[in-house]
Amino acid sequence: MTDRLARSRQRLRARQADRFGRMAEQVHCHNPFYRAKWRAAGFESPPTLDDLAALPFTTKEELARDQDENAPWGTNLTFPLERYVRVHRTSGTTGKPLRWLDTPASWQWFLDCWLAVYEGAGVTPADRLFAAFGFGPFIGFWTAFEAAQQLGCLVQPGGHLSTEQRLQMMRDDGSTVLLSTPTYALRMLASARRLGMDLEDSAVERTIHAGEPGAGIPAVKRELAEGFGAKVFDHAGATEVGAWGCPCGVGERLHILEEEFIVEWFDPSTGEPLEPVDPAASDATEPALGELVLTNLGRIGSPVVRYRTGDVGRLCAAGCPSGRPTMYLDGGVLARADDMFIVRGINVYPSAVDALVREAGGVVEYSATVRRRRQMAEVELEVEPEAGTDSGTLRSRLQDLFEERLSLRVPVRIADAGSLPRYELKANRFTFLD
Repeated sequence: MTDRLARSRQRLRARQADRFGRMAEQVHCHNPFYRAKWRAAGFESPPTLDDLAALPFTTKEELARDQDENAPWGTNLTFPLERYVRVHRTSGTTGKPLRWLDTPASWQWFLDCWLAVYEGAGVTPADRLFAAFGFGPFIGFWTAFEAAQQLGCLVQPGGHLSTEQRLQMMRDDGSTVLLSTPTYALRMLASARRLGMDLEDSAVERTIHAGEPGAGIPAVKRELAEGFGAKVFDHAGATEVGAWGCPCGVGERLHILEEEFIVEWFDPSTGEPLEPVDPAASDATEPALGELVLTNLGRIGSPVVRYRTGDVGRLCAAGCPSGRPTMYLDGGVLARADDMFIVRGINVYPSAVDALVREAGGVVEYSATVRRRRQMAEVELEVEPEAGTDSGTLRSRLQDLFEERLSLRVPVRIADAGSLPRYELKANRFTFLD
């Protein structure tokens, strides 16, 4: 680590300590959820940043339980209810949806995090952003939409339109940036091919994706980049955490916004802390997969402290060639800890399955079924081929890839055209059966 980088890290740590201390004082005094947790851990006075490792983790399950027992909002509120102006919900793809409230200050903090995402992706006020989604209780695209307005961009809403209408609107209005989940962007490409529309000739220069792992998977990113003729950027965040990850434009790196978040890294199966790897070190090895644990510093109205995000990736120490003095995930979010399943002794993440399906090519959509037979889990695939793709060749190619990369024999069934579900927000392609 250079002297300049070391000084930057020291200044960052000092700012984090100051902000954590000020947040902890308000939370300890006024937030029933964390006051009870911290007192149970032996903290009768507000903790400092040096105490962080001694504080208990926060999990989605306990937040959901708190909202069940103290319906509807739970007790993780630092201020009286009259101070809150926004309510949103998690998607519910990993359990019962959580309600989340924000004060004006907390909401602006969330927007500021998204402004950092736009900066990392090179978005400027001259851009025209197309929002390819409908507005529901999911927080991610509300914040993306409003932050783009604050940046000074012309923002084009695409809600309540068909995929074909959205594609036409993007072309007609000269949209330069697409906002969507990676799953929906792939669906847009498939629709464009069916309509004979060449998106490489459109004005789109960048696509920014959120909501699920995908845009950081090389095969998916390559398909999106080639299909849109654009630069593809990943983003990471969560309703209960905030927008915590932003691109830097160098390789497949997703930086933690450490000005706003304190990051820790743990083995997802044991809970033991891990150390980030310094890729510049002479003895550097590939970092192991770990789960991110985050503490947000600016969402005082409804904070999370030592929150187990479930996001799995390879954490690298500061020292990116981009010059950013923050830690980053090499390859972005690679998987979800709570999505992992074991097949014949092999740990399998849905994102790994997705990567192989996309690498095979020729697939419009797919679904996977994981079932237990004779006390062992097995996975089966159902794929819908692109028009003109030979089904037998596609089946063989997929089976060979799974055997070569994961040492698994995976049965592949060919589905009829248009028979598999299509997704606008997060995809739910996996079914687990006992």
